[in-house]
Amino acid sequence: MARLKFEMWKDDPKYGGYMSRFTDGTGKWTDSWWSSPPPSIDHVGREYIPGRHPNVRTIRHDQYIKNRFKEEMSRLAAGEEQQ
Repeated sequence: MARLKFEMWKDDPKYGGYMSRFTDGTGKWTDSWWSSPPPSIDHVGREYIPGRHPNVRTIRHDQYIKNRFKEEMSRLAAGEEQQ
């Protein structure tokens, strides 16, 4: 079984925004483009994250992405490149 993984990176400078990729426990991944990420991911409704990443199927996935989103946005705001 694959491990959950969520990563973000700055998108093409021509268009701006950010890309994210979520890989679920089966190894299936989805990408999503964020033109303007929310300042706080904690307030978004339960349907928001599965709307961006259809392979989010459980509350565990939702919480994992919210936690990783905060870490990734903090890293990107500090100007760090993808790890």
